[in-house]
Amino acid sequence: MSPITSVDAATTPASGQVAAYPLRGLLFNVGIGFAAAMLLMVAVIGLGVTQMAHLNNELANVVSVNNVKTRLASQMRDALRDRAMLMHNIVVSIDPWEKDAMFMQFLEYGERYAKDRGQLVAMLSTPDEKRLMDELDSVIASNQPVMLSVVEAALDENNYGALTQLQDEAIPLQNRLVEALDNMTRLQREANEAALGKTFTAYQATRNLMLVLGIVATLLAVLVAVLVSRRMLTQTRQLDTEKQKYQTLFETNSDAVVILDNQGFTDCNPATLSLFGMDSVASFLRLPISQLGTPVQANGMTAYDHAKRTIDQAKSQGHAVMDWHGRRQDGSVFSAEIALHAMQLEDRPVIQAIMRDVSERRAAEAAKEAAREAALQMAHAKSQFIANVSHEIRTPMHGILGMSGLLLKTPLDGRQREYASTLKSSAENLLTIINDILDFSKIEAGKLAIEAIAFSPVALAQSVVALFQAHAMEKNLRLTLTLPDNPPAALLGDPTRIRQILLNLVDNAIKFTHQGEIELHATFEATDGTVNCLFSVRDSGIGISAETQTRLFQAFSQADSSTTRRYGGTGLGLAISSQLAELMGGQLKVESAPGKGSCFTLALRLPTTTLPPVELPAQTAVQLQGRILVVEDHPVNQKMLAHQLREIGLQYALAGNGKQALALLETDDFDLVLMDWQMPEMDGLEATRQIRRLPTGTRHIPIIALTANANAGFREACLAAGANDYLSKPYTEAALAALLLQWLSAAEPAASRAPLLDLPALHARYPGNPGLVKELEAVFLSTTAASLAALKQGIEQGQPEPCRKEAHALKGAAASVMARAIQAGAARIEASVQGGDFAAAAAELAALESFFAPTPDVASRRAQGAKANEGL
Repeated sequence: MSPITSVDAATTPASGQVAAYPLRGLLFNVGIGFAAAMLLMVAVIGLGVTQMAHLNNELANVVSVNNVKTRLASQMRDALRDRAMLMHNIVVSIDPWEKDAMFMQFLEYGERYAKDRGQLVAMLSTPDEKRLMDELDSVIASNQPVMLSVVEAALDENNYGALTQLQDEAIPLQNRLVEALDNMTRLQREANEAALGKTFTAYQATRNLMLVLGIVATLLAVLVAVLVSRRMLTQTRQLDTEKQKYQTLFETNSDAVVILDNQGFTDCNPATLSLFGMDSVASFLRLPISQLGTPVQANGMTAYDHAKRTIDQAKSQGHAVMDWHGRRQDGSVFSAEIALHAMQLEDRPVIQAIMRDVSERRAAEAAKEAAREAALQMAHAKSQFIANVSHEIRTPMHGILGMSGLLLKTPLDGRQREYASTLKSSAENLLTIINDILDFSKIEAGKLAIEAIAFSPVALAQSVVALFQAHAMEKNLRLTLTLPDNPPAALLGDPTRIRQILLNLVDNAIKFTHQGEIELHATFEATDGTVNCLFSVRDSGIGISAETQTRLFQAFSQADSSTTRRYGGTGLGLAISSQLAELMGGQLKVESAPGKGSCFTLALRLPTTTLPPVELPAQTAVQLQGRILVVEDHPVNQKMLAHQLREIGLQYALAGNGKQALALLETDDFDLVLMDWQMPEMDGLEATRQIRRLPTGTRHIPIIALTANANAGFREACLAAGANDYLSKPYTEAALAALLLQWLSAAEPAASRAPLLDLPALHARYPGNPGLVKELEAVFLSTTAASLAALKQGIEQGQPEPCRKEAHALKGAAASVMARAIQAGAARIEASVQGGDFAAAAAELAALESFFAPTPDVASRRAQGAKANEGL
């Protein structure tokens, strides 16, 4: 997201608010107020109408029911009256037939009365009505027999008796019936009057409620009107404020802001005039878009087409951004970024364009990119320089190391052997420094690859301690290894780099410790398929101050300048070790205090594996058979390779360059080619390519590239050219033999075995004193036999502590007289006993006894040693 986009994001919403948001809020508030007032008025009217309808329905119901009751009571009274008149007529009538007809009519009136009474009883609801009906029924019950008796007497022609009973009994009862029915009618009239009064009262209450609600609605409407008016005033002020804010932002914005519609520009701010070097807004608004930029833009389009396409995009998508090559009035050109937004201003669509001059930023970016390219070129040049220097140094170093090694294998007196050993040791130290510099360069360039192969952490730690055991004894230091009871059999990691770190830590511990002991302590904690490994090297040396520890892992850093003068070194070792630990996902830490020693801890998290662990490299005598073509232009390297190949048992022929090599391959048969990569006339690269293009079967011959180029990726370049393998100078005879062993068959093993003691090295340690060397050899041979016997007895009896002490003593004695095979065997026995594996210890002891089996010359030296012990 460009910077102009963020400015546009802050500017555009403000304009939208000025045009729409406050006005919408104002209209919304007004609408809400009037809607509330109208709803209240409708509610009042609805309530009044509903209440009046309810009252009318109730009144109509009461009147209707009471009218029916009154009608039924009147009909019952009429029926009784008509029945009484018929009864009189029957009494006074003398015609029997007429009496029968009137009697039937008399019965009909009775049925009509019963029918009306049934309907009236069903409609009675008040206690008074039911009481009157009970009285009426009681009178009927008394009157009915009397009337029937009167009618029967009249029908029997007993007119006098009937008339007498009529006057005495029937008429009074008939009057009581009429009175009861009149009371019923009166009760219904009173009920109608009560209902009418109740209705009138309810009407009065409803009218009063409507008046109250009307007043409340009027007050609420007034309140809403007041609130709406206040809100309108507030919104109006906000509109003015927002408009002022927008206008201020528009006028004072450091970016150029332009408003345009379909006809062209409609407004611009002062920053726009400043950007294009113009004096007035009117002059700017008259210009077409094409005159504000270069005729051809950076994308190859014309200014008009480029602007039109971006404006159309903004109209369709709402937003667009473009790069613009602007042109000022004075003709100067500048780079700009323009962000366009589609918006509504005063209810019409417009485009807001925000422009920013990015000429300085683009120039800074170009300068930064140029600086990056320069840095990359410098880094490449640095890598190339280191590679070239490495090649030039490693080539003579290869000769020095190889020839000094060969020299030490020849008969030398004590002083000569000391000089040769010093020469070889100095060359090895120099090679270590060169390798440190190369590793540091690879790490800086990010080209150092970390492997993931199976290895035994126990074997790795044991090899580190075994390598420095003799060196520690030379300084009268005790170097020990402490392992847990159940270490992992194999882990997945880079054993070469882990060993490099531990070698550096142990070497530093020995270098900076003058007395006491050094311990390599390893612990392993398994968690979720991985193992947390801690390798700690603790010494009792000079210690390190807290201030120095802060820069201890920086390149070329040591405790102080006197450290370099006194102990030597470049200060790269710990820096490389720390960076290697980080590359493996671990950490290198230190705990130390001046005068109290130091403890360096390598912490790694490595996955477990079921793969068999790789074997650590061991220097063993290798004898091969075959014929080698050596293609090497340097005479020292030719001579050294000749000696090394003879030592391995190989035949060879020499070629000084690629052309000579091709000529020899055409006339002679070889099993392998050792090809130097940099030679005159025809280098190894071209020679390898031509060999691979030969028409005969010779094109399949194995080719091993020899070069002093240690750059990362060079091995891949050699293999891509057709080489089968690669060996970097300087290399050891063991490395050469190990590589050749992969391509050549081994010779039959010699009957002789390696000597027990490295007598040349022992003579070099004690120059000019062969008698002492002979005496040390004899004493060691005689005491070792007793040590082996004691070890055998202790292993058979399962005694761990006596066995460990005896093995440790034998290991130290063997290290002091350069009996490396005995030293390594004793170390393995000690480790097996410490782990409680007596079977492995017994197997190691058997191998050691077989190696120590006496030959005639050894037996004589043992006898001499026994005599020397007796003399002691």
